[in-house]
Amino acid sequence: MRLYLPGWPFASCRECAVHIAQLGVESQIVLRTSPVFDSHLDQIECIEFTCPPTSCGLKRLAGILEFYLGRYYQTPDTRRDTARLVRGTQEFALTRGVPVRWLFGVN
Repeated sequence: MRLYLPGWPFASCRECAVHIAQLGVESQIVLRTSPVFDSHLDQIECIEFTCPPTSCGLKRLAGILEFYLGRYYQTPDTRRDTARLVRGTQEFALTRGVPVRWLFGVN
């Protein structure tokens, strides 16, 4: 899975990745590789992680994502991009206040 959080501070992305890793899954920050430097863009391309194998892990992952979306959703982004989650070939826009749990099929 890949979690795109455009405009978010590096430290916030790192904190989110660490919380995801506490679920016992692989989690890493993928840095932006654009050959053109633009100080208005963030340094992070996305957070990449594996999906927790249990429904309890999925509930906790959804809770983590909902927490960070609620906390940092209003972070300004000059590209007018939105937070999104990519799961395989499916892409889901993430917005503040909308439960992420339905993406994982858990309550």
